[in-house]
Amino acid sequence: MEELIKQFLADEVTELTYNELWHFVKSNSILHGSFEGQNHIVMKISSGQFIIYHINIGMENTKYQPAVMVARNYLLKKINSRAYELKLPDIQNVFD
Repeated sequence: MEELIKQFLADEVTELTYNELWHFVKSNSILHGSFEGQNHIVMKISSGQFIIYHINIGMENTKYQPAVMVARNYLLKKINSRAYELKLPDIQNVFD
C-alpha cells in the first residue's frame, strides 16, 4: 500500500499538476469523479475518500490490480509533503 502511494506521489505531484490535483482532492463541491494523471488515477468516491490505482494498458486479461483507499486529509498531507520536497511555489494549507 505505502509503495503505491509513494509511486503515485513521485509520478503525479509536479509543478504542472499540483494545483489541479490539490483542488480536486480538497473541493467539497466535487463529490464524485476522477483525476487522471500520467500513470495513476485518483477516484473520488465521496468528499473524504479516494481510491488510487496505477493505469494499466491491456486490462482485459488482468484479474485484479493493487489499489489503495485513502482519506482526504491524509492524501492532502502526502501531496504537500511531496510539494515541499520539490520546493514548489504556492503550496496550499491543508486546513484552510
